[in-house]
Amino acid sequence: MAVLYDVRGAFVSASPTVSRRLVTETDRLVDEAIRATFRATLLPRAVLTVRIIEVKRQEYIVGGRFSAEVSVDATAVGNGEKIAAGVFSVSSFSLYAEHGDVALAKRIADRISFEFRLQETGPSTLATALFPRF
Repeated sequence: MAVLYDVRGAFVSASPTVSRRLVTETDRLVDEAIRATFRATLLPRAVLTVRIIEVKRQEYIVGGRFSAEVSVDATAVGNGEKIAAGVFSVSSFSLYAEHGDVALAKRIADRISFEFRLQETGPSTLATALFPRF
């Protein structure tokens, strides 16, 4: 069984070569997921440090493929010790190359939300209204 944490906050950083839009959009989406999450049971509190290590862009005539390598460290709020760490890769495709950062930020935030069991905060649609995920 996986150990869960009550994530209280996150900080997203990257090297200067990574676009500012990717960093700020990832930070915004992860923060929204954290604020939307409610825990019914008491769990160890943690904050996340997310670092976008590398971003690759392959632009085509129509759109492009974007990928990123991301590291995440979870630090205990109580004593400041690192309690979890991991590295993952994500990729996305966008029909418009100028929207690649937003699509990639969504994929990064989705992966972090999945790993730390955070709530998804995407826009509701008819499908999510009829078939909510529990």
